[in-house]
Amino acid sequence: MRLVSGTFVSLISSSTAMAHSEEDAQDGGTRPTKRRATRACDSCRSRKIKCDNDTSNGACSNCLNMKIECKQTLQKQKRGPKVGSRRRPASDIKYLVYKILAAPISFAIPEEFQTIREMFVDLATYARNLEHELDRLQPPPSASSASAQAGSSPLALSSTPPSNHDSQSEDEFDVVQSLSARINRIGFGKFRQRHVTPASQSLLRTALDIRDEANGVESRVMSSRQRRPEFWYPSPWHQCFEPEEPVYVFPEDDLLRQLVALYFSNVHYLFPLLHQPTFENHLKEKLHLTDTCFSATLLAVCAIGSRHSNDPRVLTDESQLRSAGWKYFKQIRLSRASFVQPVSLFEVQLYALCTIFMQPSPLGEASSSLVGMGIRFAQEVGAHKKDPPGKTPQERIERELWKRAYWVLVSLDFFLSSSTGRPRATTEKDIELEFLTPCDDEYWINESDPELCFEQPPEKPSYVDYWNHFLRLIFLAGKIHHIRSSECPPQEVMMELAAGVDQWMDSTPSHLRWDPHNSNGIFFQQSMMLQGAYYWLQCVIHHPFVRPGPVSPLNFSSLAISTNAARSYVHLLDRYLQRPDALMLPHMIPPAFISSVILLINIWKSTWMNSAMDPEKDIAQVYRCLEIMSMYEDRYEMPGRFRCVKTSFNMIFLF
Repeated sequence: MRLVSGTFVSLISSSTAMAHSEEDAQDGGTRPTKRRATRACDSCRSRKIKCDNDTSNGACSNCLNMKIECKQTLQKQKRGPKVGSRRRPASDIKYLVYKILAAPISFAIPEEFQTIREMFVDLATYARNLEHELDRLQPPPSASSASAQAGSSPLALSSTPPSNHDSQSEDEFDVVQSLSARINRIGFGKFRQRHVTPASQSLLRTALDIRDEANGVESRVMSSRQRRPEFWYPSPWHQCFEPEEPVYVFPEDDLLRQLVALYFSNVHYLFPLLHQPTFENHLKEKLHLTDTCFSATLLAVCAIGSRHSNDPRVLTDESQLRSAGWKYFKQIRLSRASFVQPVSLFEVQLYALCTIFMQPSPLGEASSSLVGMGIRFAQEVGAHKKDPPGKTPQERIERELWKRAYWVLVSLDFFLSSSTGRPRATTEKDIELEFLTPCDDEYWINESDPELCFEQPPEKPSYVDYWNHFLRLIFLAGKIHHIRSSECPPQEVMMELAAGVDQWMDSTPSHLRWDPHNSNGIFFQQSMMLQGAYYWLQCVIHHPFVRPGPVSPLNFSSLAISTNAARSYVHLLDRYLQRPDALMLPHMIPPAFISSVILLINIWKSTWMNSAMDPEKDIAQVYRCLEIMSMYEDRYEMPGRFRCVKTSFNMIFLF
């Protein structure tokens, strides 16, 4: 392989020399007598000045003036391609090698010199990368002894470095990927897999580039034989406390399949976290009996599905429907015993699932810590960064699942921050990730034609469109804190934000617009969530400026807008629950509670100001909210709490 790499470099050098000779022949009659030499002498090169060395005279004018010997002992080094230049992907280079070997005689050689040079550089880079890969795969001299000392710890098993890239765009991906691989071979070793920001690698990259420019070629960073095992492999004292593997108790096989189906039919389309075919394949292969991370993820899915099941086997207390799913959830270990082992996709998915299950329960406030850990762990492997999709279908599926997990965590973080008033674990400026691929689960894989993987039929809208449109609303809502911190008048900021929300609503895809008679059950659920989010965000924007008296025109308009949005949400929720296929989703309860409180404020303000408004309609809607919450009390504790608070408000009003 080294011989092949050297041959490519020689071909490039000879081609370059031929090109320079042709240029000299064409311009030979027009050049002046005193010109810059094609090869400077040692003195002029060190002083970085022009050299007019003439081999016939044997010395340049600069050396003659300084009365020193004019020598040419330094060899000219060839520079590689500039950092940031576009290079062929590895898949294209493999295809190029295949074409050359398949028809070595009839292979068409490009006519342009620059194209030939780029082809040679690509092939040489590909050969050099293969050399590095061979060195990486060869074990160090004492690797077997080091592995034996480490025992069967997960640290010793997780030795494959991650393929994390700090790419800023697809055009720069190949060069940055190469640099990241070089950095990984230097500093990460086998202790931990981490994603590192470009800023932390810039100085080391600069050093590598300068060294390569000085040498003329890309020299290898470090071979595996140069790594001393005592510094690159875990030792016995590096083993952290590892608890015994938990013994999980799963539902019966028929109930297990039923709960998984209920999760995907009732929750998956509103929080697209998993990939149903992949998850069901893991279940069919009984991965939950061998992989503890997937076991916990499966139990969380069963816990969420239990809340939509009428099977008494899901109940922890047979007399309480609110105990559904807790027999599975309480088996899950929500904290790590060791923070050394690498993060898995199942673990990040688990944090999102547990948060969804815990939110409407008395443990809902603790779920913000789970979201924070999930976001940090996802950032650790670079899930928040934009990377080109994988080349194989399996790589694309894994990449898309990481995107789904991260975006669900971001949305849950936003909801928790809005309800608790706590700072968010991450903001939009920290995210460089594209939205989800608008493709339904069944079209991710196409065994007959791999080129059609992740291709949604053009005549069929994707249910993922709902999630991408909802994420745009979250980005828009992230500007709410500027209302308090901005130096601009609150009226201007609120008007700008309200206009953005209205524009977002107008851009809703046609199949996701609210229609109580929509025959598609999935789009019906999604349209209700989007329409409800629109009314809820209007209340969130304006309720900080609601006051019980005529303090300013801003207070009056904010209360009017919030009241109209609250009435619209209660009416929307009432129409939604009239459908026989309407799901009892706990995410609808907090906006209903906020709407009822705003309606009570409007009633109190109208009474205090002796307004001519008839409060009977608003009072009827407040009581309708109480009735709706009573419908949710059988399975969730959160509606019961809200109902108690609102009942006390109503008693104060009546008194």
